Amino acid sequence: MKTSRINKITRGIKLACVVGTAVGSVSFGNAYAQETQTDESAVEVIQISGIRGSSVASINAKRFATSQVDGIAAEDIGKLPDITIADSLQRISGIQIERTAGEGGPVAIRGLPQVDTTMNGEVFLSATTIDSSGADYGDLPSQLFAGVDVFKSAEAKHSAAGISGSIDLKTRRPFDLDEGLTLSGGAEVTQGSISKETDPTLNGLISYNAEKWGVLFAAVKTEVNLATDYNGYFDTSENGGIGAANNNFTWGPNPRGEEVRHVVPQGFAAFNKAEERKRNAFQFSAQADLGEGFTLTADYFYTDQERFNNRRGFSQNNRWYTFNDYAYPTANGWTGDTFTDADGAQWGGVNAFDMTSWRMQSFTQVNINEEKSRNFNLQLDYDNGGALTGQVRMTRAKATATMRHGYGEGDMLSIDSGTLVTGPGQFSQGENCTNGEAIVGANGGCFAQFAPGGIQDQFILSYDASGAHPVFSGFDQMVDGGKGSRSVAAYMADLDSYHIGAFSSEGNTDDTGEINTFSTKWNYQLDDSEFITSVDFGIRSSERLVDHDQFTYTSEFGDGCDIAQWKAVDQYINTAGCEGNPAAGEYLAVDTEFDGATIAAGTWMPYTLLPPTRLDEHTTVSWQTNFGGVSGIPGVWSIDPENFRDPRQWHLDTFGNVARTENGGATYDVQLNEVTAFAQANFEFGIVSGNFGMKVVDTDLYVKQNTVGANLPHSGLGPDTGDTVTERSYTDYLPSLNVAVKASEDVILRGAYSKNMQALNLAAWGGGKTVGMSIEGDCNCLRVNSGNLSGNPGLNPWRSDNFSLSAEWYVGEATMAYVSTYKIDIESFTQSGTIMVDEPDPDGIRRGPWPFTTQVQGEGGDVSGFEVGTKLAFSDLTDVNFLANLGVDANYTYSSSSQEAKDVKGDDLPFVGMSKDVYNFVVWYEQEDFSARLAWNSRSPRLITQGGAAVGGQSLYQDDYSQLDLSFNYTVNDNVSVYINGSNITKEIQQTYLEFPDQKAFQNEYEARWTLGTRVSF
Repeated sequence: MKTSRINKITRGIKLACVVGTAVGSVSFGNAYAQETQTDESAVEVIQISGIRGSSVASINAKRFATSQVDGIAAEDIGKLPDITIADSLQRISGIQIERTAGEGGPVAIRGLPQVDTTMNGEVFLSATTIDSSGADYGDLPSQLFAGVDVFKSAEAKHSAAGISGSIDLKTRRPFDLDEGLTLSGGAEVTQGSISKETDPTLNGLISYNAEKWGVLFAAVKTEVNLATDYNGYFDTSENGGIGAANNNFTWGPNPRGEEVRHVVPQGFAAFNKAEERKRNAFQFSAQADLGEGFTLTADYFYTDQERFNNRRGFSQNNRWYTFNDYAYPTANGWTGDTFTDADGAQWGGVNAFDMTSWRMQSFTQVNINEEKSRNFNLQLDYDNGGALTGQVRMTRAKATATMRHGYGEGDMLSIDSGTLVTGPGQFSQGENCTNGEAIVGANGGCFAQFAPGGIQDQFILSYDASGAHPVFSGFDQMVDGGKGSRSVAAYMADLDSYHIGAFSSEGNTDDTGEINTFSTKWNYQLDDSEFITSVDFGIRSSERLVDHDQFTYTSEFGDGCDIAQWKAVDQYINTAGCEGNPAAGEYLAVDTEFDGATIAAGTWMPYTLLPPTRLDEHTTVSWQTNFGGVSGIPGVWSIDPENFRDPRQWHLDTFGNVARTENGGATYDVQLNEVTAFAQANFEFGIVSGNFGMKVVDTDLYVKQNTVGANLPHSGLGPDTGDTVTERSYTDYLPSLNVAVKASEDVILRGAYSKNMQALNLAAWGGGKTVGMSIEGDCNCLRVNSGNLSGNPGLNPWRSDNFSLSAEWYVGEATMAYVSTYKIDIESFTQSGTIMVDEPDPDGIRRGPWPFTTQVQGEGGDVSGFEVGTKLAFSDLTDVNFLANLGVDANYTYSSSSQEAKDVKGDDLPFVGMSKDVYNFVVWYEQEDFSARLAWNSRSPRLITQGGAAVGGQSLYQDDYSQLDLSFNYTVNDNVSVYINGSNITKEIQQTYLEFPDQKAFQNEYEARWTLGTRVSF
């Protein structure tokens, strides 16, 4: 680490301490201390209870804010309006969320995911966002939060960054609750329509407020089993993607003489996804009134989450041998959508394919995640009733996240004879020559039958996605095989048909992150000023560090002469130095006819890494027939996911050795240090009020990446051969202005301008190189065909100029309407791009260049739109009994964007994750003992991934998605209530498409989840 950077941070901390000590030592007269300055006479003290009380609290937060703010408030202790934080946030206009395993996940504001999150006004660290700059609350239980504020315009005094806005999560503290003892708790059970599991949740809070001191402890323990059915393009990433899709001219000319290009996925699949989540979290908070205006607050927030994510099912794919001769449109498979690419090639959309039989298999994949975060806050607030109020604050946060991966696949097609993929090369030890094979090796080896009971024929399957769900067909065809002439379906149902194709444990990660901050901020009230009512000023230093390690569990073969990531039947112990090693292969004793060729005696024949292995030889298996809405698949035998609970131990038990081998190209360290100073003036003149200010952020960036050598054998692992260190510094000047005009007693007009900056996901700076390979049939060896460069330390952060206007009409205590418009001019951002890299093959020879995807700098984009909505409690308008108990919360958001990236028609692509239209409609009913709430959310298509050259630039979109949620609550007495919640009660489907709505890519079928619970409080 450079001394200059350390000195800059040290100077910032010293300056903050000096300012805080000097100002805090002075005593002043009466003032009200709070971070957000408001008109004290206008503030209502609200005891939040129920749906209407929550609505009143959020309306007041918006009405009396000094910037453009929306919020949600818990209806009671431990009860946000929805099951998760993200699900509650999506009810706010301008908020869009993505779903992970069916639950609310990453959050975007006004179409952009560049959202900063704070907890009680200061940055915090989540284990699910260690190296990212977005908002994802998957490890945060909603029961621990009192509310959430969404800031859509910036103020200089706020520590949060964010391009489109920021989110502040608010926890409870003892001084927030009534004096004396407060006890609260809850228990619930949840069941999913697909998982069928009964999941328990327990939560509790105990707090004691002794007026001068107080303590609070709250905890949540949750077990959740989430399930989703997937079908479509073969991609086993979290929510699916384009994956390795290419086209019918990839890797050579089209053998059928086709002139029109079309997408060719790497395969087609149907599988079940399940995720077990065990989450423990607690919060401890202590406060003390030290006298003389000083209040000390200490908070500790802890989360511990374990996730066992598994997917298993059916795949028909190209075995990485070919794209141009794998899948082609059926007679009625064209959608009628056409375009011409930049090179003049004609393309057409396809939604139904015939698939040649390169590979048919079952597969099982698991990811085991362990995520922990610890956030500590210590702050000293000063308010002695004088003109000066302030705060000195320190936070320390650390998070760790580990992921372990396990994978196994069962092939049904013979690699011995009759199929498209047969030898030569399936040579094995004599102990595996048990099916009458001729002994041809000097040590008793043979060309073994790897799938003596499998299919030994070629056939065509079909896939049709034109309907509501995909349909597979062709399994009734008669084929030859090890058990004679049978239907494809009959072979699939016979466990003897399956042999292991490969095992692996790759992409494992260990992540550690830290965020440390020290800040002091002050407000000085100017009682005699006719315009400037007060000024805010302060200094803050922050340090963020991320250490990302990626590795694979490899095993040695050939008595240590070879090493492999992919333990596969089509990989051989043929690394230089292995010839002559009796554990690696044999010399042929006789001339041998194999696969139509004569191999001379004396030729060295390496063993396959994986000998002939039945699907159930090292694992338990089970018969699987339910894949969700997809039809036509008779069923498959697949490995039970439980076998891979501990991938390292499994590899050790199976192969006799295991080693952790670092992937140098995907391992990095990043440190981001910022020193911030701000000054803000708050003003009021007649009906006009607001603030203007300047924030200066001085940033030092340190990135350590690895240089990598040629990939290790049988892997995509680039060994670490050294370090490349990049150090940069930049300074941002960020002015802000918020103006509010009280046009009448009930109408407020607002305007805002700010210049915003947010750091990139740290992986975008630090990430390294990964190389894609496929099997070259001529040599039965791996060759480079593509790659990814995930990090570029030269990229600039996101920067923007934000403008917004709004009008708010407050009709009653729980009723309001509003309209707002906004524009975000984005000065710099990052976007996906493709560059050509001449990456060497494992033998050191460069046969490229090959397309590598990477992040590139984008400039000149913008986002604009408007929001309109209302919160309506009929009790503010009528006394009619039934109507007075009803309420409505409805809003609509329109977002439009432009940038340099274009779609296939030459039109501007939206930013990734953005939907043009988002709708919310909530209707609620609440009387003294009973309440009900029906909530609907809908969003128009959103961009998931920008397409590359391999698919003609066609981009992946999620189609329209809507979800309906329902809740009932019954209050038994003052202390006890019971409730029922239903999430996604109509079992909606996430449908995606490639560029054209009829060119369907894949579906995620989400389950409905029902919860029965009770809450008690004293």
